[in-house]
Amino acid sequence: MTLRFRARILEHLSHDDYRPAEVEDVARLLRVPAEEHASFHEAIDALASEGSIEIGDDDRVRLPRFGDVIEGKIKINPRGFAFVIPDTPTREGDLFIPQGHTGDAISGDRVKCRVVRRSENWGGSARRGSGVRTGARGGGGGGGGAGMRGGTRAVGHVIEVIERASRNFAGTLSRDGRQWIVQPDGRRLREPIIVRDPHAKGAKDGDKVVVEVISFPTEMRLAEGVITEVLGESGRPDVETQAVIAAFELPGAFPEQVVEEARAASRSFEKHAEGPWPDRLDLTGELCFTIDPPDARDFDDAITIRHDESRDEWTLGVHIADVSSFVPLDGALDLEARERGNSVYLPRHVIPMLPEVLSNGVCSLQEGVPRFTKSAIITLDGKGRPGHVRVADSVIRSAKRLTYLEAQALIDGRTAEAKQHARSETEPTDEVVRALRLCDRLARIIEKRRRSQGMITLALPEVELVFDDHGHVVDARPEDDAFTHRLIEMFMVEANEAVTRIFADLQVPLLRRIHPEPGFGDLEELRQFARTAGMKVPEEPSRHDLQALLEGTKERDDARAIHFAVLRTLSKATYSPAIIGHYALASDHYAHFTSPIRRYPDLTVHRALEAYLELTENGAQVPGGKRRRSLSQSLHDDPRVDDELALVSLGQQCTDTEIRAEDAERDLRNFLVLQLLKEKHLGDEFDAVVTGVLGSSGVFASLDKFLVDGVVRLEATMRGGAKRGNDGSGAAGAAGASGARAGDGAAARKGSRERWRAADARTERDDRNRKPDRWVVNERDGRLVSIRSGASIGLGDAVRVAILSIDLPSRSLELVLAEPLKPRGAGSTGGDSRDRGGDGSSAERRRRGRRGAESESDGANERSGGRSKRSDGRANRSGRGIGTGAERDPRRDLLSRDQRVEHKGHRRGFKQGRRGRRGR
Repeated sequence: MTLRFRARILEHLSHDDYRPAEVEDVARLLRVPAEEHASFHEAIDALASEGSIEIGDDDRVRLPRFGDVIEGKIKINPRGFAFVIPDTPTREGDLFIPQGHTGDAISGDRVKCRVVRRSENWGGSARRGSGVRTGARGGGGGGGGAGMRGGTRAVGHVIEVIERASRNFAGTLSRDGRQWIVQPDGRRLREPIIVRDPHAKGAKDGDKVVVEVISFPTEMRLAEGVITEVLGESGRPDVETQAVIAAFELPGAFPEQVVEEARAASRSFEKHAEGPWPDRLDLTGELCFTIDPPDARDFDDAITIRHDESRDEWTLGVHIADVSSFVPLDGALDLEARERGNSVYLPRHVIPMLPEVLSNGVCSLQEGVPRFTKSAIITLDGKGRPGHVRVADSVIRSAKRLTYLEAQALIDGRTAEAKQHARSETEPTDEVVRALRLCDRLARIIEKRRRSQGMITLALPEVELVFDDHGHVVDARPEDDAFTHRLIEMFMVEANEAVTRIFADLQVPLLRRIHPEPGFGDLEELRQFARTAGMKVPEEPSRHDLQALLEGTKERDDARAIHFAVLRTLSKATYSPAIIGHYALASDHYAHFTSPIRRYPDLTVHRALEAYLELTENGAQVPGGKRRRSLSQSLHDDPRVDDELALVSLGQQCTDTEIRAEDAERDLRNFLVLQLLKEKHLGDEFDAVVTGVLGSSGVFASLDKFLVDGVVRLEATMRGGAKRGNDGSGAAGAAGASGARAGDGAAARKGSRERWRAADARTERDDRNRKPDRWVVNERDGRLVSIRSGASIGLGDAVRVAILSIDLPSRSLELVLAEPLKPRGAGSTGGDSRDRGGDGSSAERRRRGRRGAESESDGANERSGGRSKRSDGRANRSGRGIGTGAERDPRRDLLSRDQRVEHKGHRRGFKQGRRGRRGR
């Protein structure tokens, strides 16, 4: 059996939008060449024999249903119920675990479950389901499983924990009566851990420690553990950074063998740095430059450009650090990089994938020195359409290291401003300035072409945190929105696509960056949301329809709500050899090639390209006809080109490490922001946007200024909100005056708190005589509506909130509405959609990441906590989705409304901040 067909078949059948098809139709959809149909049928027969797929009486191919016992990864909701993502894809999707039946499992554990109840009238996936899409998403864990296609139909109980996700937790040590406990950070384990010998490591009350759990909690007893490391005083930014590294089991220092191998590779290069380079295309005479953030040290991409005015033809050179020439396959350095998967960019702390002697040394395309690269030289016509592509091992010499704002100022003719943003003492020559302006022209042409193809671009705000010298967050400011971010992104996307097409044409497997199209249910939610905003979306909208929706609403007061709703519709991009394409980029073939210093998937593409270049005389002699088939076979046989089964496993691992990095980044970012809010802003008011609906009890809202999520309890608000924060200050909801605007200074905050206290006094008496309002979820559009007043609130609404309380260990923020909600219909989306001035503009990238197109899909705008591009992206918009739908939810008999709402979020998390540095 051909392993690559096995992997491709399972991947295809697991996709959310797959509808049972006959074997020949599956072959056609997978583009199986005629000469390989026999191998394909062998794969189908083998999978059917082992029970991995079923072929029904109608000759249609399906995934199997649940057996009596299944194994998979568990995701536990804070309310106690859970979902298990099966190891083996099934057409029933995930298994629902009721509260009280999760045993001693915690989120992320691999468990064995007994299926105790099945739904009747199971009809398979004869239509595109309205259930929840699969795929790894901020904390959702794991991608590539079966879609829910009609919803979870089975209920189970956990009977055994097969494998613990982790036994190590970071938390704060304290005394509780006669015993010592550690309160864990985060939300995976909420109850304290008992420690019997807290002083064995010299720990003191209030210290941040790492605990290894030796006995996990049950309903009858707390967890027990032993302290393995004392990190220091809780609350210090450096200590909290180390706590996050420990809790998420991020890699530490490189082993000495790895470092020595990196040093040896560096020394070998330095001996021949000045050439000659007979096996490389010498581009040191070309004008080449880099554009990066001001604090970047690992420069992994450089640009050259030419324009033939007479023919209106462009030649774009994208030159990427040739990391594969320094990292031998299966060596110590390679194995370490594979295990790490990617670099991690925490606030003010980087954990590199490669030792710095490489990442910041000989692999970095530094100014004025020769560097080895892999180049994609692309010819484009006057409309930005790519033509001939030459790839080659090359050597370049960067003439100028530019920053984004410096390059933008030079393009705009603001020379003095450019000097303020420069990080290199080399003066930009007239030739560099002319080249930058050519780049600006070409990037806009490419962007226009990609938009015409259906590329989706979201406009959502991004902020940059401001730190003091000790690492404390002191403020936040909007990120710059210079077009140079977009410029580099468009060029990187073109290079990624060009390289991927080479292997697609040869039918050689590659680790791709895939982004599936939205499922039917998600699009239905968007259509209903758009209707409430007075917009029409077709029943099965295309990319162009979504694009038109975004463009048509960008000047409206509720533009942010619309863009946010589209963001929720998109899935997260993942790594896989499946030929699914990249939906948001409107690309049929897409892989990551441009950041091998910080992403292992890119390094695998470089290795495959290395094999290709050896067989084509460095890309100069690409055969056709029968010789081309011979080239394809040679690449299949090359050890540097993994088969599809190996790529499925590697893709899952790289997706997991990417999510781990995003979660860690978001967790630390949230802590640092909440620490500031707790110390300086309790009781203060902020503008916010609703990011999710919490059943009938409240909503999640994200503060505009800091992009952190909190819970708004509507019952507390509408009863007057006279609940006190942990500094004694109150927060009154509808009764509160407008209050001081966030950031107006100490006097304003004092005035705000005095108004809250006055409101407390006025409303406390009324609360005793007033029955609490009731809120219900409108099944038609997923919004919460007040029974008493008719006030309404829903996803994307702009609201004014006050900070009620903050719990740092659990990263929890409680908010209260500071202004009354409008009755249904008073705002353009049914809520308070007042103009916020500038909320709809997007600063397109975070520190290391040019986000944009790929980001805006790579994780649906990869907006995730703190800094990881995009990437595409982007902090704890934790995806508590609303379960709307015109048709009855298939899970209604098994889950309460609140549980259905929460299930939307366990697989698809909102992201804030840019996630994948240059995660194009």
